[in-house]
Amino acid sequence: MSLPWSCGGVRAGYDGGLVLRGVDLSVRRGEVLAVLGPNGAGKSTACRVAAGLLPVTGGEVLVRGRAVTGDGAVRRARSGVVLAPEGRGVFPSLTVEENLALCLPDARARDAVYERFPHLRERRGVAAGALSGGEQQMLALAPLLQRPPEVLIADEPSLGLAPRVVAEVYALLTELRDAGTALLLVEEKAAGILGVADTVAYLSRGRVSWCGPRAEVEEDRLTEAYLGRAT
Repeated sequence: MSLPWSCGGVRAGYDGGLVLRGVDLSVRRGEVLAVLGPNGAGKSTACRVAAGLLPVTGGEVLVRGRAVTGDGAVRRARSGVVLAPEGRGVFPSLTVEENLALCLPDARARDAVYERFPHLRERRGVAAGALSGGEQQMLALAPLLQRPPEVLIADEPSLGLAPRVVAEVYALLTELRDAGTALLLVEEKAAGILGVADTVAYLSRGRVSWCGPRAEVEEDRLTEAYLGRAT
């Protein structure tokens, strides 16, 4: 069976400068691939390439074994690849209900979201921009439980969230994995994400410096070596 998403030898950057320098990554159905690395390692660039927001200058991107390297974000989304961007990804001037309706036209599907997340029901008439960061993140991700994508690319889903909310976000992402979604999660900090990851890749200076099963991660050594933090 073809992998839901993979890339090989990807080179990409901005204004003629390379950020990714030959990146190879792949994620299987029902798997969480955690991509870790320090600020500036190329993590967000990898997300943009995966979602079709940034063209590559070399290498290829595959969805279910089919080359989609030249496809933009719209065609990539139609292929089942969904991006949850850094910074929540909601429409701040629209209400909670209006945001959900854009993703879930069926009122029954929205009711299912409210059943699962009653706090969103209480805030359904409130503009999304007035929600807390955690509420905005849940509003952005909750509709995916009703329509699990084939591939989800999440760029720092825990950014700026309180530890309790981070745990809720990771629980939601785990549900998506259990539903068969292939998840590529990019994070700067290893804390938390290692608890849900199946495979871990470390990105350093635009290259994958290590990739392997979560069980083989030596947290102390890799935290110091790849994230630049003494343990």
